[in-house]
Parts: sequence; C-alpha cells; structure tokens
Amino acid sequence: MKKVLPLALIASLGVLAAGCGASPTHSAAAQTFTTIDEAHGITDGAPMNPFNTNGNSFMSFDVMQLGWFTNSATNPNDFYPGLAKKWQISDGGRTVTVWLQPNAKWSNGQPVTAQDVKASMAAGFTQGNSQAFYLGSVKVISPTEVQFTQVPGQNYNLFFNSLMQQPIIPAFEYDPIMGKNIWTIIDESMYTGSNPALKALATKAQTELTNIGKSVVDYAPKTDISAGPFLIKNLNPGEALLVKNPDFYAANKIHIKQVVFRNYTGNQQIWNYLIAGQLDMAPFTAMPTDILHRILQVKGNQEVVSPSYVGAALAFNQGIYPYGMPAVRHALAHVINRDVVQKVAEPVVGTVSKYSDGMVDQATEKWLTPAQIKELNPYSYNLSEATKELEKAGFKKVNGKWMMPNGKPWTATIYTVNGFSDWIEAAKVISTEMTQFGIPTSPDIVSSYSEYLKDIALDKYALAFWINALGPEAYPTFQRIYGPNDGYNVVGGQLVYYPYSNKTEGNWVDSPQEIPLPNGKMVNPGQLTYDLNSLTAAQQRPIVQKLALATNESLPMITLWNYINVQFINTTRFTDFPVHNNGMLDNPPGVWIMSGYVQPK
Repeated sequence: MKKVLPLALIASLGVLAAGCGASPTHSAAAQTFTTIDEAHGITDGAPMNPFNTNGNSFMSFDVMQLGWFTNSATNPNDFYPGLAKKWQISDGGRTVTVWLQPNAKWSNGQPVTAQDVKASMAAGFTQGNSQAFYLGSVKVISPTEVQFTQVPGQNYNLFFNSLMQQPIIPAFEYDPIMGKNIWTIIDESMYTGSNPALKALATKAQTELTNIGKSVVDYAPKTDISAGPFLIKNLNPGEALLVKNPDFYAANKIHIKQVVFRNYTGNQQIWNYLIAGQLDMAPFTAMPTDILHRILQVKGNQEVVSPSYVGAALAFNQGIYPYGMPAVRHALAHVINRDVVQKVAEPVVGTVSKYSDGMVDQATEKWLTPAQIKELNPYSYNLSEATKELEKAGFKKVNGKWMMPNGKPWTATIYTVNGFSDWIEAAKVISTEMTQFGIPTSPDIVSSYSEYLKDIALDKYALAFWINALGPEAYPTFQRIYGPNDGYNVVGGQLVYYPYSNKTEGNWVDSPQEIPLPNGKMVNPGQLTYDLNSLTAAQQRPIVQKLALATNESLPMITLWNYINVQFINTTRFTDFPVHNNGMLDNPPGVWIMSGYVQPK
C-alpha cells in the first residue's frame, strides 16, 4: 500500500524518479525541521487554501483545528486541545460548546474569534463537510465562545469528533468570498419537509452552496494567514519553507525556528530522502524489507511504531457459489498461512491478524473481555481441519483436486489492483497455498482502483482483497463490512436493506441478514452496525462485542494483517520526540511541536 491519506487508503508502490530537489541552504539551517506532508506533496502555483485539494497548506503547522484526536479506539471524544482550550458536550452529544484559546491570534496579529469558527463551518457547508456530521447551527456566544448543535432529530455519535477536526480559517478572508447571506442559504438548504415551495427553495439553495463552494476552493490568499505555530514564507516546486509564527498562542513552547516540507511524488522519493538522512520525520510509507534496512543503517534514523486501525482482508462474495457456505470460508481460513502471507506481502508496516473479527487486534483487545477473546476462533493454519470442514459440507477430493457438492471441480481467482503491491504479493502466496491444497487458483490484477470498486459492486469477483477495520471508531469499522457493501444503506435517516438480487445498489458481500454468535444466537449485523452510529462508547461496547463474535463466527472476510503506523525520526539534529505517546504520534508532527516536543540538539 502507499501512504495513508485522510479518510482513505490510496495504494501504490511504484518506482518513481527522485524528481524535484530541495534547497540545501534552508534544509541545513540551524533549528530547521525537515519533513514530508503526509496528505500531499507541493503543487507549484496552488493556493494556500486548506479547502483546495492540491492546496499548499499544512495541517497543524499553518492550518489549525479546534482539537487533535488521540486516535482512541473506545473514546471518539478524546482530544488534545487545539484552538479550543476547553469544551462541553451536552444533550446526549447533540450540543457542543467550545471556548477558544484566549491568546489565539492570526499571524497578522488579529485575534482568532468565534466568528472565524462560524465562517469555517460555513465554508464546510459549501464543501459538503458540515452536512456530513449533521451540523445544524452555529451560535456565537462571545468572541471566544461558540455553540454548535446537531440537525434536529439527529443523534450522530461522531458529531463532536468531526466538529473538532474541521480546518479553521479567518473570517476576514473568506466571508467576502461566501457572501453576507451565506447562513440564510445554508438554513434554506437544510429543509427536509414536504412543502413544495420550501423544497424548491432548498434545491435552489443547495445549488447556490455548490457554486459558492467552487469559489471557496479557488480562493488564493496573497499571503499565508496562519493561526498555527508556523506560517509559509516561500514555496518552490521542490520545497516549502515555513517560519515560526510569533503570534501563535503557545509560541513559548515552539523550539524550532523553521520547517521545510520536501516535495514528493511517490514512495521511492521519500525512501531516498530517508536514506540520505535528510528528513527529521517521515510519515507512514509502505516499503520492502531491504529498503527498511537501508533506512535504519543511516545515522540517527529510528523506526517509531503506533497502531493504525486498518486491516487488509480477503473478502468473499457469498452470493457466488460455493462461498455462501460457512464451511468453505472456515476451511479457507485454515488453508491460508497468514504468517507467511504477511511476511511476504507487508513485512514492514503489517502484523499478522490474530482474530479476524472485523477489527484490528489492538481494538479487539480494548473492546472485548479476555473471556470473549477466548471465544474467538483463531483459524490457525491447519490443513487437516480445512479438510474436515469441506468433507462435512459435501466436498470430495478426487485425484488431489476438490470437487464441489454440485459435482463440478472447484477453481478460483483472487482479484487485486494494479499498484497495490502488498495485495498482489499476498494473492500470489494464497493462490499457491490454495492450489497446493487442491483448489487450482490464480491471481488476477485489475488495472485501476476505480475499475476494481465498480466491478466488485457488480459481483464480478468471488474472492477479492478489501480494506477493513477502518477505525478507530466502532461505527466506520463495522460499516466497512455491514454497510452499503452488504446491502445496508441509510436513506432519509432510516436504515434500508437492498438484497443481493438488486444489482444496482452494490451489495456484493451478501451476508445473511442474521448471522450466529458462538452460542448459536442470531443477530442482525446491519442493524447492530447502524445502531453504533447514535450511541456513546459505553453503550456501544455490548454491540461491538456481539459484532466481533458474530463476524469471527460467520467470517465474511479473513483479516490477513493489521497495518501499523511506522514512522521515521532522525535524532541527529533533534531530540525529545513523542516516541512513547501513541496518541500524540498519530497526529501530524506540528501537533508534537506545538505541544512542546521536538527540540534541537
């Protein structure tokens, strides 16, 4: 896989030329911290605008949030302070009040106020971001106090989590772009009743928001106005130079004078920077073992590991014979040697999955009790057990090849995607294992990820790789299995199920609507997953436990490995990295720096 980008995994491990160079004068300067922006490289000529996909802005350095998530698997409301000094969550999570840092200023000296926060949420509405977490209204209580409420009738349990992670922009720059009546347009756009006139007005307002959103994306500030610890001084195709912002509310904690972001266009460029000892910090990058060894041989380079809450799985289309038979899925779990697969496919940024319960192992050990973990079937590599499962289900082995109960020979194809090198290597290993067991299997590579997603939804693949356990929050973790891909969709605020026979709605997993717990009791995984969306962490726990146990029993997909967040630091020039603080490590390094970590030697 390639680097982990916000809200998605974009996979590619292509060999790319080193490309753009960097200014040795800036990078070698005293107290200059050199790194890579995890979200993107530098786009020459792109605006310094966090809403522009290719924009030259750097989260936690010159772009701030209200808070920084600790990446807790069990508490989605656990945050480090950002521009918000403190907050209060009330009304069952439907109302949030935030108090800003009293000394927060923009880099032009103007204070950061509640009006800036309100403008930021308005800009979010123009991008569809605020609607995504059901933001209903924003009320300015005072220059440093602002209150947010959910849309009436909603009870979205990630409301606070999403709210805290929105980029905060200066109202004095973006209000003129959005216009004086932006909140009137927003309010009109949210009408969901049946009045024809108001419905027409809502449609018109939604179109207006879309058009305003294009202007917001295209806006190019003349200079960087930062509320963070640094601000952009200059940019070139090779690097961006940021200098310390003296107006930052915690400037006394910042021990670094300037930051250089190196440009990159692929993983190999980042490897080259690390091998040359030019980066003080580099984020998650997939790489082969020999590259890891070369990187760690460089003076000062160290590997730092924290949980990633993402898994790689082999998924079954249960609507395609014979994969709807639990015995088939269980048998294949015993045929696949996950230890071998992980060592070949993802030796550096992966660990073997122990549980195959829909979550990564670290999350399982936080949500389940020790007794419940003992109930999980480990599906260890065991060809004898695989043989027993198949024979009990009516399969027969003839001349070393398995025949299905319908009398036809069993052959298989495992689908992966061009550029997903770890998936491709894993598919080769699994194909060999299945073939040796008596199921002639071959890997097949789809040309692009977009084609892969289209075809998997059209039921073209019986066996295919899938990203699962996409946490750390419980709802998105299980929705990755028991959401739209399994026929469960939210329409008009209500859960709707589309059966496998409906070929237009993308149900390719085709799990039964009721699956068993280890004790034989049946549960509806789609309904349980949907319920997670509106519950607190304490209320979620018994549901997560049922979903984990049922997923392990039904096995809609085999989790092969858990990705781990492998980052690199170099201690030649700096010390005091947050190497023992996983919550801090999972944030961009600007959060480390503003929290007082990272000091020059």
